[in-house]
Amino acid sequence: MKHQDLHQDLHQDRLCKRPRHEQGRPQEHAPLATPSETKDSHAHLQDTQDTHDDSVNEESDLPKECHDSETDLEDDDIVLSEVHIHPDNGRVDGRIMTSTFALSTVNQNTVKDASNKDEDKVKDDGEPSWDLELQIQHAMGTNLRNVGSQVWMGCFLLVDYMVELGSLLDGCVALELGAGTGISSIASGILTNVRKMFCTDFDTNVLSNCQSNVNINSIRPGNTIVTRRLNWFLPCPMEVEGEDEDDYSWTLEEMQEWTDEGAFIFAADVVYDDSLTDALVECLERLLTVPLPAGHPRHEHGRVAYMTMEKRYNFSLNELDVVAQAHDYFVQRMGRSTQLHLTRLDTGSIGRHCDYERTKDLELFQIACRLSLDEHNTGTEQQN
Repeated sequence: MKHQDLHQDLHQDRLCKRPRHEQGRPQEHAPLATPSETKDSHAHLQDTQDTHDDSVNEESDLPKECHDSETDLEDDDIVLSEVHIHPDNGRVDGRIMTSTFALSTVNQNTVKDASNKDEDKVKDDGEPSWDLELQIQHAMGTNLRNVGSQVWMGCFLLVDYMVELGSLLDGCVALELGAGTGISSIASGILTNVRKMFCTDFDTNVLSNCQSNVNINSIRPGNTIVTRRLNWFLPCPMEVEGEDEDDYSWTLEEMQEWTDEGAFIFAADVVYDDSLTDALVECLERLLTVPLPAGHPRHEHGRVAYMTMEKRYNFSLNELDVVAQAHDYFVQRMGRSTQLHLTRLDTGSIGRHCDYERTKDLELFQIACRLSLDEHNTGTEQQN
């Protein structure tokens, strides 16, 4: 059996063992505009480390070499997100479709407990009640280079956690890295009070599709989503080397606004290639270590990033086993950072505001500046 076939069989076998969820109803088809680059494109928050004590900066349990993470896949191999496995939404035909995803302002984990009470937005039978929705145009099956055109499970966990952060996000300026379709940024604009979200990616086609998704959805009054290009490989990620300004370029005023007010960075399922992971960590180092102005309410805490990912398993010739290479390499690479600290957060008590299956392979991380942690002893922050 060829190695490529072995990988595909292992991947398909794993998918067949996973229950199918009930979201992402397709609405229409349109020809795919193929991107030319990569995606480059609550637990209650506590101010102490002991609530989320699963620090993952150690490297001892990791393979010494986790290179070429998901690169056992060839460039032309088709990758399909589990979000699109639903029988009504699971055709791998290289086309774009628009799907509807259900949201709720009510924590659906508590619906059954509340079903006997006189509460709004809870059905009489105690079943989940989804009172909001968003539409996302996305690809159905792409090669590895174009995975930013699909929707990934980590996006939903990230949105759930944004809602969990609650008042910490009220009126704030935030940034999403590798936003892809923009689903997490758009959902945050619907469910939270983030005043401005810089929704960033690199490839022009990805950004154009993201902007289209922003345009077809209605967010809360007072919230703004701005689609911008961000290059993880540059010393100043908000500048694009050798490129003329376009609709997705940052203005000087926006760069200054981020420097003065930007406190939160979010990312979902952006780890799948080791070279991009290296660039991601370096980009986070540049963005998170810039101190907030003295008058900012989070000046003492500093900027912080929250990142979700789904552990994806591939057969490794180096390990001769099925391993989550991309995940392991990210943890290993973060462990080598002298500026940032990585903490795995417990997802068990995070409310559910998106309609998806939250599996044990979905993980949530906090990334903070070591200096802020050392000076202020802030592992995670407690809501007021």
